[in-house]
Amino acid sequence: MALLSGIGKIKKAVKIAMKDPVYAVRLVKGVRRHGIKWALDKSKARLFAESLSSGYSYDEEEYLDTDAVLNGLARKPLISVVMPVYNVEIRWLDEAVKSVISSTYDNFELILVDDCSTDKRVTEYLDSISDSRVTVTINEKNLGISGTSNRGIEVASGEYIVMMDNDDLIHRNALLHIAVAIVGSAPDIIYSDEDKTDQDGIRKAPFYKPDWSPDLLRSQMYIGHIFAFRKGFFLETGGFRKEFDGAQDYDLALRMSESTSGMLHIPRVLYSWRELPSSTAMNPDSKPYAHTAGLKALDGHLKRVFGQGAYADETDQWYVYDARYPTDKKSVLVSVIIDGTSGIENIRRCIRIIRNSGTGIRYEIIVLWEAAEDKGDAIDPSVRVVDTSGASSWGERANNGVNEANGDILIFIDARVTGLSTGFMERLSEKASRIGTGMVGSRIVSEDDKMISAGVTVLPDGTLRRLFKGSPSLHYGTPFVSPLVTRNILGADGILIAVARSCFELIGSFNEISDMLESCFDYGLRSSTAGLFNVYDPHVRAELEETGALTYGIDMFDLSKLNGSDPYSNIRLSLNDGLPVVPAAPRMKRVLGDNNDKQ
Repeated sequence: MALLSGIGKIKKAVKIAMKDPVYAVRLVKGVRRHGIKWALDKSKARLFAESLSSGYSYDEEEYLDTDAVLNGLARKPLISVVMPVYNVEIRWLDEAVKSVISSTYDNFELILVDDCSTDKRVTEYLDSISDSRVTVTINEKNLGISGTSNRGIEVASGEYIVMMDNDDLIHRNALLHIAVAIVGSAPDIIYSDEDKTDQDGIRKAPFYKPDWSPDLLRSQMYIGHIFAFRKGFFLETGGFRKEFDGAQDYDLALRMSESTSGMLHIPRVLYSWRELPSSTAMNPDSKPYAHTAGLKALDGHLKRVFGQGAYADETDQWYVYDARYPTDKKSVLVSVIIDGTSGIENIRRCIRIIRNSGTGIRYEIIVLWEAAEDKGDAIDPSVRVVDTSGASSWGERANNGVNEANGDILIFIDARVTGLSTGFMERLSEKASRIGTGMVGSRIVSEDDKMISAGVTVLPDGTLRRLFKGSPSLHYGTPFVSPLVTRNILGADGILIAVARSCFELIGSFNEISDMLESCFDYGLRSSTAGLFNVYDPHVRAELEETGALTYGIDMFDLSKLNGSDPYSNIRLSLNDGLPVVPAAPRMKRVLGDNNDKQ
């Protein structure tokens, strides 16, 4: 059976490669670098991601009354679209320009800055543009992407800047949505969802993003496009920096995030990356220097914000990074609190797994056990056992453990865990100990490596869902954030979580709700509404025997402070089964300003 399964995977990989030659080249390069399993996993992840996005329809605004929206604006701010140009194929440049000119919002200007293109067809095309809303500027010498972008913004007269590549497309209503956002709250940064368009004009691979997620930005440049910002704020930040060419937008976004929380996410696909063999949209291997520049930008950001002990590390994915934070291993004490209600054999196994995790940090183990008699030596003489026979809920048991713990960091773990990633304590501790962090969650997988949980979300009716449940435990980037990328979450799964004692003292104890998932989500909700960021760390991996279908109660979570939905999810996705699925097109056609929109 295993052989047949392997043959099936290879056939699927070959089928994808035949349909997409550029992808085939990437697979071959990947095999050389990572081995055949990497290539097979990559193909499996791509097929799975495509199945989640199969209902995607690009034009979800067929019924938008643009005249009504325009007339409803209290003012019409000037928006400058800045497009650096260099030796681009005229077909793509023309489509890019026309996508801006055909905007339903009329108070805009398009700034085209040619960075000394050597292709005469480019200069001839630019000379042929006669639209009064378009300004063409030509550099006297080649400045590169950062210098050219800075020059375009200097020329721009707009209150806000929209950056655009010279071969991409914006939605006809993109500038209208940005104007609504500006008039509504004047944010420093505005970003939207996005997709990709191939050379035949077919839209695919949507990326529905969460609202502002600082830990996701420290993992990848998820803001991507549309990337718009207040011109004054851009100038205050210092503009694009040449030494980060290729990742200059990532460097800028990171520096901007250091001095503002005024980020606004428009949950609509307003921008399309063009898939070309030379573009990172189609071929991430095309610009390896951009990956290196991104790593350098993140490393600088981490050191500025968290000190010299923080650093950025690479992952096995292009443009995805691993942010690490300083921890004083000599002075920090971690209390690992095991919920042992599943029985003594599980407790003993869990203790062995913890001790074999290769930890380099000081820790103590506390076991919550319902059996009042025969405790201590019956489990392990070196651990402390807390009698929880009188506790009626997970929250009550956990609070009992906290009362007995001496640690600065409290790690809660379910005794049913059958495997843990090496160094899990260090990773959980370094994030939990950061100022401004609430709860830290982990990647929970079954023993056959399927996702059980990548955080917990809440549906509009108050029902909880484990995110990505049933997904392969692989990296993929559509239609939502990959389950293998660090990001912020509203709730974590109590199978393996960490909380700093200082956070526990600020937020208070766990509510004594009967169910573990509900109690942990309640805690995460309280920490989030208190202004803290809960974090999902996929590099912390816990194996668990499959627990079957998991759906939980309603009417207990007040979502009024969240505008009725999870800010770290996306209202354009269906999460009824925990998987982020793009719903069929008719369900996505809404009018701007209806009760289901967030702006």
